[in-house]
Amino acid sequence: MASSKILSDIIDSAIAAKTHYEVWWAQASEARPKLVGVMNEHSDFFHASYDAHYTAFFVNVAHLFDKRPDSSSIPTYFTAIRPSTDPAVLAALESEFAALSLRAKPLVVARHKTVAHVDSQLTEKDVFEPLNITWNEVRDIIYDAAEFVAHLAAVPSGSIGIPRDRRLIEATLKLIQAVGTKDF
Repeated sequence: MASSKILSDIIDSAIAAKTHYEVWWAQASEARPKLVGVMNEHSDFFHASYDAHYTAFFVNVAHLFDKRPDSSSIPTYFTAIRPSTDPAVLAALESEFAALSLRAKPLVVARHKTVAHVDSQLTEKDVFEPLNITWNEVRDIIYDAAEFVAHLAAVPSGSIGIPRDRRLIEATLKLIQAVGTKDF
């Protein structure tokens, strides 16, 4: 697979991971106390949306770290650029990625156990408790992975996906409010 195709795919995965995490977070954390009535009134929709965004952010962040040689991931990107990249530059990138990958390991485990249903009998609490990771750490890993992808793509910091400025969270909350007022 060509390195440009792999890079395009990992950019898409980084964008999707950030976007789906923010929409899920808006629903899971911020909308619940403020807009629980609206969400209960349309529970089928919000349950499906919650699950879809939760699954999507885990799937997309896991794509970035996938070690299978047939995937479009950061490890396969390294393999594709190895012949044309200065070994010292590649070694530095791989070292930086190794540290990020270590931080992301709990997310890959969680995806494996919750999204891939390897341990479908486990609750979300059962899966996350031994991982010892907070949702703020999950968000930081997702955003740091997107920053790493931006570095690989040689684009400015913060240019991969949505900005970290709460715009998408606020838009999601406004949408949920609008559903409640039926002004949409």
